[in-house]
Amino acid sequence: MKRIALLLCFFSLTIAASAQQLGIKGGATYSTFKGQNGKDYDYRLGYAGGLFYQQHINDLIGIQIEALYTSRGAKIEKVATSGVKTEDKFRMNYVDVPLLLHVSAGGLFFDLGPQASFAAKARRISEVTSADGNTTTSSSVNITDHPYAIDLGYAAGIGYRGASNIGLEVRYTGGLKDIDDEGPFVGQERRNSTIFLMLSYLFY
Repeated sequence: MKRIALLLCFFSLTIAASAQQLGIKGGATYSTFKGQNGKDYDYRLGYAGGLFYQQHINDLIGIQIEALYTSRGAKIEKVATSGVKTEDKFRMNYVDVPLLLHVSAGGLFFDLGPQASFAAKARRISEVTSADGNTTTSSSVNITDHPYAIDLGYAAGIGYRGASNIGLEVRYTGGLKDIDDEGPFVGQERRNSTIFLMLSYLFY
């Protein structure tokens, strides 16, 4: 968490001198795991929010850097031959720092670039339902140390920003490496995969 706090402080200091190009954004995430061992996982809803900074090279092309606190993860359901149902929910929070090529024209914009995600907090919530469906027990385990501290990936999105400086965008981010560093899933191929729907406001 200290690294994340220092990162956010550095980001804030970097953009403070150019507040006219500072923006805020937030919205919903729809995430799951991809990879050979991620095929059976379902999507789960989450959230994202943070700051972004634009530096335009010209009227068409610029660079955009962001710091977003993002909730992602996945869920999976298994039914034993006895009829007992188990649902595991993985709630994994990161601080995403994408460095994006930003192309805009007539309000329409495109973003593309690499992303580093810093693990902040993770939990595994298990719900076990009896075969008759009358009894459900749940447990929550802190697995913050299980994923790699840094997840490298990419981001690509499209959106529109109107004359009021309010923007709406859809983005996809994908992990380039398996997420598990410790715990029972080490050696499995599971990568983060997240769809974002976000509103933003750019200060000029």
